[in-house]
Amino acid sequence: MNHPNHRPDIEQEDKRESCKWFSQDIKRLLCANSIVIDIGANKGQWAVDLLQIMAISRIYSIEPVPEAFYALRHKSITFPQIKPINVAISKESVKVPFFVTESDVGSSLLKPIDGQPSKWLTIKQNIMVDAVRLDEFILNEGLEGSPIDLVKIDTQGADQIVLESAGIFLSPRQIRAVLVEVSFVDFYHNQSRYPEIIAMLDAKGYRLARIYPWRAHDEWLWWADLLFIGR
Repeated sequence: MNHPNHRPDIEQEDKRESCKWFSQDIKRLLCANSIVIDIGANKGQWAVDLLQIMAISRIYSIEPVPEAFYALRHKSITFPQIKPINVAISKESVKVPFFVTESDVGSSLLKPIDGQPSKWLTIKQNIMVDAVRLDEFILNEGLEGSPIDLVKIDTQGADQIVLESAGIFLSPRQIRAVLVEVSFVDFYHNQSRYPEIIAMLDAKGYRLARIYPWRAHDEWLWWADLLFIGR
């Protein structure tokens, strides 16, 4: 179901709220020595929120948009636990086209559907960015064999692409938990479908553990963050 004449304004309505369940789960899942990969880091706001819950030693924050990456890199000066990486995660390790939106939190590998008034769904420019598969990133960083306690994915409709790029590492033996934003309404062309994401992670040995703050508009559920933990 699609509502072309109304799109939520993420600048006003998608402020990350304090969530007691998120804090409790983070404290249960992670420790000071945990490794976290933050895919779709934007300006580092999620990583900073995480560090306010627990002083994790390493967060690999991955963000391809140049302006957002600049802010992310600046934030890493204050928070040295954040390691900024200026790439996109995709199915191939090549340069890929990327759609930058007016409010850059909506930027994506996928093109927003035309006619949506929200700034986070209005294309500002198309750029080419470096991309790498997630399994290659894990190998390049020497993380294979070292359990990654959490992979967070917020890639604006390209979430299944990211999961597929993890290859053999999409397993609770390597990645213990996955936090992924899923959409229940079409915002982007060829965007990931939430049933496929749930089915994929279930088949790989993960169980849906929690649904975090969700957003609904016009009596429809629009998106939510889902936490999956290895069985």
